[in-house]
Amino acid sequence: MKLRSVKMLSRVACGVVVLGVALLPASASAAQRSPAATVVNLPGGTTIPVELEHGIKAGTTSPGTVVTAATTQRVLLGDGTYLPRGMKITGTVVRSVAANKMESRPAVLTIRFDALRYQGREIPIRTHAVAVANVMNVEDTFACVNDPADNGTSSPANWTTRQVGGQLVSRARWAGPVLGGGMRKVGFANWHGVFANPPAGATGSAAIPHALGVFSTTAEGLYGYPKTDSLAISSRGGTTITARGKLALRDGSNLLLQVD
Repeated sequence: MKLRSVKMLSRVACGVVVLGVALLPASASAAQRSPAATVVNLPGGTTIPVELEHGIKAGTTSPGTVVTAATTQRVLLGDGTYLPRGMKITGTVVRSVAANKMESRPAVLTIRFDALRYQGREIPIRTHAVAVANVMNVEDTFACVNDPADNGTSSPANWTTRQVGGQLVSRARWAGPVLGGGMRKVGFANWHGVFANPPAGATGSAAIPHALGVFSTTAEGLYGYPKTDSLAISSRGGTTITARGKLALRDGSNLLLQVD
């Protein structure tokens, strides 16, 4: 079943479990913006949450195969504009090796996302994946964290959900804080997505809230791949994943890409 269909099935009644936390406003840094008219390049450090549009399997998907993903929320830019949800990010499979039968040789996938399609143009970018989550882990982020019987509400606009990596998002009318350890406000959510707060005193591109998609501000590595050994940045750009057994990224898997 496609992930977008599964998301709807998961939306049962749910109550908000985080109480007494002042909600963040729909931040002016994320609201009152307009779509970018043109994009020349993206600043280093910009995060781009994406969803794979087709599956990739080590040893079966051939090197050179084009990989396509779509942005899952707004990505804020430094000039008061944004990239809309649904923008295409493309790349290629660089290496694809299946594990041997005895699993003494690991499976390896190297993927390089290097182009953004926007306004009829293809903008070169250089990225690596900070985190990767399988379909089931992604789906979990659209479910309530508490028992539906506990003072439930049927509206997902008022749910508390858990991001990949463990942080909570406490929403009221879609807006609210991302909560880290000790209920610290480490980000915010609104109708347009989930964002990380910039560091205190940050300037320039560092002061732009980073798009998170389904991920926590601290998310790093692989989620939902029990036999997977590692995720590493390739020396030539891109991301390499190794696993002791079969290795496949299903369509609907999410990646948090970062511009190098």
